[in-house]
Amino acid sequence: MGQTTTVEAAALATDLAEHAFAIADDLRAQAERLLRTHADLSHLRPAVTAALGGLISGAGVITAERPQRLEWWMGADPAQRTRLDLDLDPASDTFVDVGRQQWFAVPRDTGVRHVTGPYVDYVCAGQYALTFTVPISHDGRFGGIAGADVFVADFERALRPALRALGSPAALVNTHGRVVAGTTAHHLAGSLIRDEQIRAALLTQTPATVPGGVTLTPCGTLPLAVLTW
Repeated sequence: MGQTTTVEAAALATDLAEHAFAIADDLRAQAERLLRTHADLSHLRPAVTAALGGLISGAGVITAERPQRLEWWMGADPAQRTRLDLDLDPASDTFVDVGRQQWFAVPRDTGVRHVTGPYVDYVCAGQYALTFTVPISHDGRFGGIAGADVFVADFERALRPALRALGSPAALVNTHGRVVAGTTAHHLAGSLIRDEQIRAALLTQTPATVPGGVTLTPCGTLPLAVLTW
């Protein structure tokens, strides 16, 4: 099939990710307007729940100020949607410190959008997930995050036909070598690529052929790449 198909597979993965980021960006813009007027975050609820379905398993906003506020919903099926209920009170015994979560901390510390995962999302659904988050700005400073969750199983289901069309073993991985989607039992979602040469090449986020014939095709500027063996 050749390089063109590999590029197309990477482009499809990029499109899937950008769909999630587009939802996060829309919620960010709405949240910033609400924060300027000190309105309740519950006004975001129609937009959040409308974003759910298809690829999107969860979405919402978490603010940075104390006390933190949250409007995050889960469930692609309208009949099974639930609001995420986190204890954000630092004085509570059941306090959940979202500031230590990668999906919150990286946008806060870098000021740029971030893809977290694949990871087991114990906070929300207990499944392998990808979380796409963008920073919210409020009065010229970090105001929180807006984001969207995608189950890895759904992302893989959407991408697998393109990976299989490559005609050789293939996987979508993040820059740390964690597999998002693969075509063989050696590259299951959540497993780790351990070859040090491949891992080093992934960090460069540039097209490469690793000794042994493994090719790496980045997914645009995202921290993801398609590997073929």
